[in-house]
Amino acid sequence: MNKSRAAPRHSPTSLLRGESVSDYSIRDAVLRHSEYVNGTVLDLGCGSRPFEGFFNGRVKRWVGADYPSTGHPRAYPDVLADAMKLPLAGASFDTVLCTQVLEHVPEPMDLLRETWRVLRPGGHLVLTAPQYNALHGEPGDFYRYTKYGLDHLAKKAGFLVKQIEPIGGFISLFTFITTIHCAAFRIWPVRGLWQWLGWKLDGMFSRPKDCIGYLLVAARPEVQGDV
Repeated sequence: MNKSRAAPRHSPTSLLRGESVSDYSIRDAVLRHSEYVNGTVLDLGCGSRPFEGFFNGRVKRWVGADYPSTGHPRAYPDVLADAMKLPLAGASFDTVLCTQVLEHVPEPMDLLRETWRVLRPGGHLVLTAPQYNALHGEPGDFYRYTKYGLDHLAKKAGFLVKQIEPIGGFISLFTFITTIHCAAFRIWPVRGLWQWLGWKLDGMFSRPKDCIGYLLVAARPEVQGDV
């Protein structure tokens, strides 16, 4: 993909319509690194494929893969697959996009090694994982990740780590937590205004160590051993 092309856009007004500040922050992080999403893309754990529309016309092919028992009400994968044992040819994708999946995988190294296997040399993994979240998707909710944990796992799987960045800061995290646990903040329009305000203030008073999660960009090396 030509990096000079404008990045996909989304609007914070979606927060006013009731979108989760967590979902918005994750998408914002991915779209800010859109130059790494190109060619043939594997959307691993695709769910309802919320990112695909932002890359229409910008990638060669988009393949959604998800596990049949995730229970996602709007999942429509192209491939039914266990992320730890993908029924896909090696070196067949330019990008693997994997958002908020790693915490649901009992053996995260197996997933990372599979993404390395299906990526072409020089291809990129764009992955997000939570540092904080309430229990969800139970009982298949296993882990939370710091930036140091993601760095360790990615390097152990053979990746060259390019970037690890926080998703949201303390205020977005606080907004997210209160929306989950306080009924008053889930009532419209309070929810929308609360989340929009949290997002705006987070940009002004960032405390990145207290964050919703992290975005990892890592590459399969062009040459074996180039890590």
